[in-house]
Amino acid sequence: MDIELITTLFRTSIRMATPILLASLGGALTYHAGIINVAMEGLMLISAFFSVVFSYLTGSAFYGIIAGVVASMLISLLYSVFVSFLKANNFAIGFAINILISSLTLFLMRVMFQGKNAFNSPDIASIMELKVKTGNYFLDNYLLNFSILTYLSIAIAFLLAYIIYKTSFGLRLRVCGEMPQALTAAGIKVGVIQLWASILCGGLCGLAGAQLSLYNVRMFSRDMTGGRGFVALAAILISGGKPKRVLFISLLFGLFDALSVKLQNEKIAPQFALMLPYIMSVVVLLLFHLKTRKQYGKA
Repeated sequence: MDIELITTLFRTSIRMATPILLASLGGALTYHAGIINVAMEGLMLISAFFSVVFSYLTGSAFYGIIAGVVASMLISLLYSVFVSFLKANNFAIGFAINILISSLTLFLMRVMFQGKNAFNSPDIASIMELKVKTGNYFLDNYLLNFSILTYLSIAIAFLLAYIIYKTSFGLRLRVCGEMPQALTAAGIKVGVIQLWASILCGGLCGLAGAQLSLYNVRMFSRDMTGGRGFVALAAILISGGKPKRVLFISLLFGLFDALSVKLQNEKIAPQFALMLPYIMSVVVLLLFHLKTRKQYGKA
């Protein structure tokens, strides 16, 4: 296989994997807190919209990222109020938020940008890359010159692995999901732990949406997340919420995404190419489910 093709596939895989990784890490926090967060699709989408809007208005990707993160955290806070304090069904509220955000972003875009279903402009500032040229082909193409959020996401994965398994907050987080009555007996409110987990999840999903709209494509279009929130959910369920496993599985899904992009340039129906990442998500989840059943059967 041509070395240039391998390099292109690798770089595309990393670019595609970054938003999935960031969202998955956020969802891993709520997973350990006892919440299967199905609202990540909406959180990413609201962030993608406001990241583009503020990047366009201010000419700064930094302000775009901040706006996207804040918007995502506010929606995540709303989600947590319903799920953690009002004890509403998290699946029902999650899907309701996804539908709400899909409609809201479409409405706002048509109002702000004269009835368009997509907005693209050279005035949208893109997220910076770590631009370092060493002259070494491997270093320049395989380790360097990616989005700064790509490096941040990898660092966050290892940081969360430490926080979840080595700190008192991580212990409370895991007990919250596994044995909430023990926290209650210790005088710690389960809802508060879940609230903090949801806020942090919103922040990471906000970074995911910003990466998607300010780096991967540098535009906003209707429902541009395209199910990535559910792919992130699949990564969480397969990994059991373990950040390092989330990192590996997100890279795997990024590869599937990159292959779908490559296949669109070949003599293959584009609809099949677009389906590939989601087909593989279902297949991987099925294999994981069968393996889990087999383990329980032996037990």
